[in-house]
Amino acid sequence: MKTDLKAFESPYPLRRKFNVFIVPLLILLTVLIAGVMSAGSTRIIKSIYLEVSQNRAEIIARALQEVNEEVWRDLQQTRAPQALFETPQGQALLKTLRGEVKELGLSHLKIYGKGGLLLYSSEEEEIGQFDPSLAYQKAATGQRSLVEKQLPDGPKLYELYVPVSGSSHAVVMELYEPVDYLNALVWQIVIPATLVPVLVLILLGVGMRKVVGRAQADIDYRTDLLSDFRERLEKLVSLEAVQSLRSSAGKGRVDSRRINATILFSDVRGFTEFCEKETPETVVSFLNQSLGAVIDAVRDQQGDVDKMIGDAVLAHFQGPDAQARALAAAQRAQAQLKVLGLPKGVGIGIFTGEVVVGTVGAANRMDFTVIGDTVNVASRLCSCAAEGEIVMDVASASQAGINSHGDEEEVSVKGRDRSLRIVRIRE
Repeated sequence: MKTDLKAFESPYPLRRKFNVFIVPLLILLTVLIAGVMSAGSTRIIKSIYLEVSQNRAEIIARALQEVNEEVWRDLQQTRAPQALFETPQGQALLKTLRGEVKELGLSHLKIYGKGGLLLYSSEEEEIGQFDPSLAYQKAATGQRSLVEKQLPDGPKLYELYVPVSGSSHAVVMELYEPVDYLNALVWQIVIPATLVPVLVLILLGVGMRKVVGRAQADIDYRTDLLSDFRERLEKLVSLEAVQSLRSSAGKGRVDSRRINATILFSDVRGFTEFCEKETPETVVSFLNQSLGAVIDAVRDQQGDVDKMIGDAVLAHFQGPDAQARALAAAQRAQAQLKVLGLPKGVGIGIFTGEVVVGTVGAANRMDFTVIGDTVNVASRLCSCAAEGEIVMDVASASQAGINSHGDEEEVSVKGRDRSLRIVRIRE
């Protein structure tokens, strides 16, 4: 699995992801619960009204049947309800209808016969008229329906159309009920039922936000510690080591690799005698200035300081212009040391060749370094350099743009069969 190092070294944006994904989800759930409960309560209210109206219609039908079943049957079949209500039996039926409307507290009642004929209406002048509304037609097929109606100068009403069971000619009753008749009672139940889950979600969101905030603070703190540790580590080891550790994240090992590099090796001349005469504090102060000048020069030329060995610095340069940058770093270091006026100067050796970059050591203690004959030769060339001098092999000097004709010399390098042609460069 490939590791995204940039993302790994940045604090995980837990708070931002919570705000982007979780908070909208909680808000959506809150709105959804409120919407579902509201829609559900509305359906419940309408169902209750229709059920109550159905029961009332059945009560009215039974009352009419008890008064005079034959006249009630005739009323369902007649096409002239006004004439029927003018008979003594019809008057008794009409009286019963008026009493039922009053007793049941109905604001209005209509009874429809076939085709929407008004067999009865609380507004009795409407009896005998036709009103084949869509709501009536739906109820005539056996489906109860509800229509909300706003009176011009009055409250909202529900027009409830319910079929009368047992009727021979699809009789439909239309009952008017005030909207607030059952609404207040239902909402007393629905509102608490809605508020409880909504409040739970809100409290959950607030609690999660606090937890996420604390977690984010802890993540940021730990990331800052890791970043600080990484910055400190980069000062203690080479950049190559840090990059190799990053690239090997998740692998469990650091792979070694062969590269072509220009090695720069610097060493203080007469350092042993200097240490014998000076206090440890003076020696440390001197090393800080001497090594600092070389390290700054190397990094200024995009070189990598592999390690410091006592008073020596081992660095390497990679790339097509590695030799030129190594020489520029060495010249700048010598110039800076001259300006500082330190009691001891350095000699610098530069050599180009193949090296292996990787870890060496035991499983429980390892070091990351460049290894190979190239490093050894650079060290030998450094030993050949006098104080303030830079010694390069001719090939490296040529690549760095140095015309060494007439200034070349041959030196024997310990551990090599052949002598090496070099050039000495002084400021």
